[in-house]
Amino acid sequence: MRTPELVLNGTLKSVWRSGQRFALVLLVLILFMDTTPAQVSGDFLNLKRGMLWETINIAKIGPVFQNWARKGYGMDFPGFDPEFIPREIGGGNSHHLGGGFWIGAERPASSDSIWGVIDWGLFATSVGESPVNSPYLLKKHTFRWPNGENYWLQTDPHEAEEVIDTEFEFNPRYRYPFKPPRFLPVRVKRTVRAWSGSKLDEKYIIIEYVITNISREAHIYDAQIADPENFRVLQADSVLQNVMLMFTYSFGINTRAWSILFPEYGHGAQGNRFLYDPRRRLIYGWADDFAKKAGNEKFGPYEYFSGGPPGGKEWLAPAYAGIQFLHISPNKQNQTNWVNQVGWSVSEPPNSYPLIGFETPRERFEAIRDINLAYQPIVFPQGLGDPRWNQSRLWTMATVGPWDLYPGDSLRIVMAEVVGCIDYWRAFDKATTEQEIASAGLADINRNADRAQFNFDNQYNVPDPPAAPQRFELEHMTGSRIGNIIRWSDNPESIPDTDYSGAEAYDLAGYRLYRSQFLPFGPYLLIADIPKQDARFYDAGSRMYTFLDTVVNVGYGYYYAISSYDTGHDHWPPNPAARFAETNSNAVPSLESSFYPNHWTGEPFIAAYSPENIELDGILVVPNPFVRVSGISTEGAQDRISFVHIPSPCTIKIYTLRGDLVKTIEHRENIGIAQWDQITDYGQFAESGVYIYHVRSLAPESFGKVHTGKFAIVR
Repeated sequence: MRTPELVLNGTLKSVWRSGQRFALVLLVLILFMDTTPAQVSGDFLNLKRGMLWETINIAKIGPVFQNWARKGYGMDFPGFDPEFIPREIGGGNSHHLGGGFWIGAERPASSDSIWGVIDWGLFATSVGESPVNSPYLLKKHTFRWPNGENYWLQTDPHEAEEVIDTEFEFNPRYRYPFKPPRFLPVRVKRTVRAWSGSKLDEKYIIIEYVITNISREAHIYDAQIADPENFRVLQADSVLQNVMLMFTYSFGINTRAWSILFPEYGHGAQGNRFLYDPRRRLIYGWADDFAKKAGNEKFGPYEYFSGGPPGGKEWLAPAYAGIQFLHISPNKQNQTNWVNQVGWSVSEPPNSYPLIGFETPRERFEAIRDINLAYQPIVFPQGLGDPRWNQSRLWTMATVGPWDLYPGDSLRIVMAEVVGCIDYWRAFDKATTEQEIASAGLADINRNADRAQFNFDNQYNVPDPPAAPQRFELEHMTGSRIGNIIRWSDNPESIPDTDYSGAEAYDLAGYRLYRSQFLPFGPYLLIADIPKQDARFYDAGSRMYTFLDTVVNVGYGYYYAISSYDTGHDHWPPNPAARFAETNSNAVPSLESSFYPNHWTGEPFIAAYSPENIELDGILVVPNPFVRVSGISTEGAQDRISFVHIPSPCTIKIYTLRGDLVKTIEHRENIGIAQWDQITDYGQFAESGVYIYHVRSLAPESFGKVHTGKFAIVR
């Protein structure tokens, strides 16, 4: 029986008759001479504007491994590039190592009854751009708006800010190395959507798959006529019967911590637990106690020197992460949004996966149909007491189907990758308990899953916050005062909210400034709330805002971020029936943009005096003495010693008491501070002792003047 929702868009197009040999040969030549290039921006594309980062590969999702090195992201939350951080903190903040699906189908009334089982979740090597060597030909893999044209929904308000379109299909030119072919005659269209500019929507990514039986499309059918030996099985019957999909994700919640704390156990999810929420169709996991280590490692507390205060929580990754099914086409039993099974495959040895050891297509298909047959399964709900939960790596599995796909029929599956996390300031606080981290994270992932479902149910439209500044400038205050100056333009105020018309569309009410003094991704503290065009901060002539952050310490590094907010609306025109939890009505609550698209990601901005009118006698070394990590609190700056009130430019030379030169610093920045990481010119770490420093001014007003002093290092 055909499924009601399946899209019937294919017909048998046989135009070949016995007297048309010449036309046939000509058409085949044209087919094989087709050199239309695929629209491909790269093998893997990265979503890394918002707080949730992901790598979108050609056929699967997640990081890739090239030359034994990992590249890309796997639900990195909060996303960051480790090379931006001056201290080793254990790599990226990833929550999975790979995801996608396996697909299989049976062939009706055939002695060889399996069409094939294809992997688009683990290796996914069947898709490529070669018209000869690729079983599935890549047609498209690109950002819809490669230059951010739809940021703040300025191009298409009815779409996401970031969209990646991927399309690949069965390749009729591929010459099979064996007969009969084991490849399904399907086209896969995948659309990945991210709303990276909204604080309410930055913790999920929506992925839509449309899979179509193309066995009777003209270019496929024509190829069969041209080469009947190669396609003899396709001609027999083009119905894909009992199509099954098994979604697989290699989750490793808080994997960054494992790679530092327990390197002997590898990079994985040994301490994870998972559950399935059938109401939300949400599979989610979190960090649980790791049975192979003494003590309690649930979210911490970890003795973690590289990424947080000693004895503090593993606060870089106290998250829940999972996948959610937003929509599943009706199956053969006419069940819509039906998930057949949820389970986990125990990955021991570490390179095992759910279908390892299955030699024949029939064995693989049966394991997709019933995951009780997969490699070392833990099937929900019977297996929750299995002792392997908190000591083994696991592959998450979820099966959907079956469908009968006739030529031209399509099925549609929409899912979301979702994370949830306690507020970072609370995670950073050593007084926060494990229970508080757990309950706040669970509430957050549920809230984000509900928001993702709301987004899909409203045809990918949600109430949007106002646009935030795309960039801002930082500079030091001049004169004798210490402070950092933040400047930004009023450009966001001219970008309308397209859900409204007239004056109501220009709903930006103000800006919020955040500051982090630890890492570029936080935790951030709100330091100012600035109303729109407030005369204390806004200059109408230049159309620029200026804020002076004077609550800073000289020599300390800071990161900044800016968001925008509105005051809400009394209704939401796109869907008058929508009800928002915050207002319990159709009234839209106040919304704030994400500050992540607009946060400072480079080196920390060091608070310093201006080098103007420097008196060399006022030069100081801080801290003095330097006692182990008594220095700067910014991550990566724990060992830095600051030379304050120095002229610019100048040369600083550091000697031992016996006169050995250990370091020369050529200071050329236009600030009155230079820092030393205690690494000598010979690449060695400075030992405990008393040191002499010598500052020679190269500034015009004090050229040639010299200041000498002492400082101590105690380890």
